[in-house]
Amino acid sequence: MTRRAYVPSEEILEEVKHFLKEEHLSIDYLSLSGSGEPTLHSQIGSIIEGIKAVTSIPVAVITNGSLLNLEEVRMDLLHADVILPSLDAVSSEVFSKINRPVEELSVEAVMEGLVQFRSIYKSRIWLEILFCKGVNDGEDELLRMKETIARIKPDWIHINTVVRPPSEEWVTPLSQEELEKIKGFFGDKTSIISEFDRHHLHLAEGDIKQMILKILRRRPLSFSDLSKGMGMRKDELDEYLATLLREGMIQSRRIGNSIYFEILNRKDQSF
Repeated sequence: MTRRAYVPSEEILEEVKHFLKEEHLSIDYLSLSGSGEPTLHSQIGSIIEGIKAVTSIPVAVITNGSLLNLEEVRMDLLHADVILPSLDAVSSEVFSKINRPVEELSVEAVMEGLVQFRSIYKSRIWLEILFCKGVNDGEDELLRMKETIARIKPDWIHINTVVRPPSEEWVTPLSQEELEKIKGFFGDKTSIISEFDRHHLHLAEGDIKQMILKILRRRPLSFSDLSKGMGMRKDELDEYLATLLREGMIQSRRIGNSIYFEILNRKDQSF
């Protein structure tokens, strides 16, 4: 819950400028997310303004919404083009189970922060809800969630379920049919987030292994995710993954019907 400049703002802005100078991809948004909660950075407001001073690419902020009850945070986010806050629960019991917040954070504060932010923020809010079977998909929770959404007035609701390897083995996803039911219950401004075709990357052969490792260092991904994200044929990608598995750089794990690849020892590697 402590806000400070965890990473120097100047470093972030220089990296963005360097990226924009070197890359020629078609970019939809520059998203502030980070290894943790981006609004914990006390200078996120100046970072957003700094990015917008050097590019016309829209800025998105992906946040868990935990600090929007603070006026200073709401002010910091005013210049972003789209905010994607999470709201996975609206009752205290379910909030504690699915989000495991620090002791001083309540779901009531999160909800009120979202409502207050909506009252001053004139751009787009896309509310994200991650559903976990048997945790936050009960009828009572859904009814209360719908009431809260009506107060927040998001421009769009994105619903999703567990697709990447979870931190707990007991966590299971909802079926497509169950997600469709929730979508219908929430109404027309709701969409189910699914796989999409990313922009194809054109990489030199010597860079491919390092790129795979860089991507997996952020999060585990399925074979299909990697193939689409890197714009590589599946047979070609399979050769590189086999080499990295053989060298002990990555490992594979089966989650449901999919196999995910992840860095074997994240703390011991830097790329």
